[in-house]
Amino acid sequence: MTPSKRSRNQGFTLIEVMVALVIVAVTLSALSMALSQTVFQQGSMQNRVLATWVAQNQMIELQQAQENGQRLEKKQTVQMANADWIVELTLEPTLIPGIQKAALSVTLQGEDHASAHLVSVVGQ
Repeated sequence: MTPSKRSRNQGFTLIEVMVALVIVAVTLSALSMALSQTVFQQGSMQNRVLATWVAQNQMIELQQAQENGQRLEKKQTVQMANADWIVELTLEPTLIPGIQKAALSVTLQGEDHASAHLVSVVGQ
């Protein structure tokens, strides 16, 4: 083989390198988007879990207050995990005398939508 033919067969052409770079860039971009979405979902899931805990705690407090003849405020702010949660309580009568429907809505302060809803029945 002559030296000129040998040098032509070595290495990659510019087009091959550019195509490889485009493939790597597209793959890394898709991976980056998937990771950012996962991080966002993790934060959202954490808020929902904490809001559910707040709602469960408030429902227990409601049951204890009713057993002791006390009343809870319809709207209050509760602090949990270094965050302020707005808890809204709605009590509605049911068809059964002495039983009320209790609906709790928990929203992270500063957000527009509730992170958790909890519905139960309680005695009057």
